[in-house]
Amino acid sequence: MRWTLAFAALCIGAPLVAQDRDQPDRTIDAAERRAVIDGVIDRLKQAYVFPDTALAMERAIRTRQRRAEYDRITSGRVFAESLTAHLQAVSLDRHLRVRHSARILPVTSDQDAGPSPQDRAEARAFGQRVNFGFERVERLAGNVGYLELRSFGFDVEDIKDVAAAAFTFLGNTDALIIDVRRNGGGSPFMVAQVSSYLFGPDTVLLNSLYWRPRNRTDDFYTHRDIPGTRYGPIRPVYVLTSRNTFSGAEEFAYNLQALKRATIVGDTTGGGAHPGGMQRVSDHFGVWVPTGRAINPITKTNWERVGVRPEIAVASDQALRTAHLAALRGLRSHATDPERQQSLDRAIADVERDHD
Repeated sequence: MRWTLAFAALCIGAPLVAQDRDQPDRTIDAAERRAVIDGVIDRLKQAYVFPDTALAMERAIRTRQRRAEYDRITSGRVFAESLTAHLQAVSLDRHLRVRHSARILPVTSDQDAGPSPQDRAEARAFGQRVNFGFERVERLAGNVGYLELRSFGFDVEDIKDVAAAAFTFLGNTDALIIDVRRNGGGSPFMVAQVSSYLFGPDTVLLNSLYWRPRNRTDDFYTHRDIPGTRYGPIRPVYVLTSRNTFSGAEEFAYNLQALKRATIVGDTTGGGAHPGGMQRVSDHFGVWVPTGRAINPITKTNWERVGVRPEIAVASDQALRTAHLAALRGLRSHATDPERQQSLDRAIADVERDHD
């Protein structure tokens, strides 16, 4: 498989290849519309995770084509958006998306084994600018740790130092809140790396991904050896979610929920569990094809279409306060030292008062 399917395909939360709004639009003609429709349908029939759904999408698009619904569309961007809407109406798959690019899309060989050195360098440079997704690390009142993760979309080797520093900072806290409310997803490799800090040294099966093109299932485990301070399997963990939490970020929350390692607080998430990758259709069009599906080892299913449902359902803008209070009250219920009890009582009162 080309590297976009072998590597980027695993980035189940990478940006959803939305239209390049900073690019100029292009005018397209009937011949280009026909070629794009044929190419998109061909890619879906070859690789979409559910073959029957691919055929249903083909029937729907061909019916619209016969009705001349696309004949008056001359904007490349509008055409891509129309195809995306019509394909999603059948598949209900929010990962599936047609992309239009004013710039010519690069041709990649099926023999490409991975990203080029230039690709890697550019990805690392971007990661450095955004601290590899580690947005904020804090110690909140009552000795509760807080970590905001904006993305899981970076190479494990690149994030190791940042992850080690973050969890070493959090290592002495009594409870931990991990915020993925603004996280659109990423790679299951990074999900596994971050998750490893929340368990003991024995490996734990987190998730499996089945790939239709290869008829293969890949398993993702926590790691025995990680740099920095392991948070461990005992101290309470809360994960904050929103409707914008998607794909790989949903996997992170879903895995921890299924393993009863974290309490989910916030809104039900977006509902995208089908990994895949961008496939070139023509010089200016591509389609992001979901080629796999997640299979949780405990539930035997995933969060596609339904999202991750929180144990503590609350509007996402109230999730941090709610989780902080839940953590403080949980710590207070187990505290035996009078000084610690008083400290937690003050922290609870302060959080309640600050948000009244």
